[in-house]
Amino acid sequence: MALALSSINVLISAVFTAVVFRQWMQRRKLQQLLWSFALLVWTIAVAAELSATIQGEWTAFTYRIYYAFGALMVAPWLGAGSLFLIASRRLAKGSAIFVAALSLVGVILIAVSSVDASRLTFTDSLGFVEVKIFPLIPVRLLIIIGNALGSVAFVGSALYSVWSLWRRDVPRQLTIGVLLIGVGGLVAATAHSIGALGGPGLFRVSELAAISLIFGGYVLSTFFVRSRSMATQLT
Repeated sequence: MALALSSINVLISAVFTAVVFRQWMQRRKLQQLLWSFALLVWTIAVAAELSATIQGEWTAFTYRIYYAFGALMVAPWLGAGSLFLIASRRLAKGSAIFVAALSLVGVILIAVSSVDASRLTFTDSLGFVEVKIFPLIPVRLLIIIGNALGSVAFVGSALYSVWSLWRRDVPRQLTIGVLLIGVGGLVAATAHSIGALGGPGLFRVSELAAISLIFGGYVLSTFFVRSRSMATQLT
């Protein structure tokens, strides 16, 4: 089951990354570039997770990769990209610079922190390391701060967009798509908040649920916008 979940997660994440990056190549909107980077690092993280599953154990290298790319960077970069939709340009750029600095410091701390390989053998039924490897201060605290701020920005932007679309009385498909993105963000934020306080639990399930909801909402909303734009041009 763990192998199946991780494999599907890697596939969806890689396809999602390619879709968003292609849109950035076509439209050159900065939020799409930041989102594609967030999805890229997430794909790398779940690839490390898949590698550990195939090998039957976590190594210091795969654990550092998962922590640095997945736990540290995904939510902050998703949130930074989302701010370009609802915030001022100055605030959004400042947020992106802050996230870049946080990511750099976090990667360095994760790289230099010691990892007791024997503790990586304490895993749950789905193969996630149950014990805390890195110290709370400064590594996990930095990750908690980044995830909290990133989740608020990402989910908040999605919910604000839903509210704005609802007020404008746009077609329901577009509103549902953006709502799914927000729900996916809430699933990811809740799962990782619980993981920060206790064990990882059903991380593989929550990861797959989150990326599926966000991808589904993104495809639904962007496809509807594109279809409507084409219809407008033809009439």
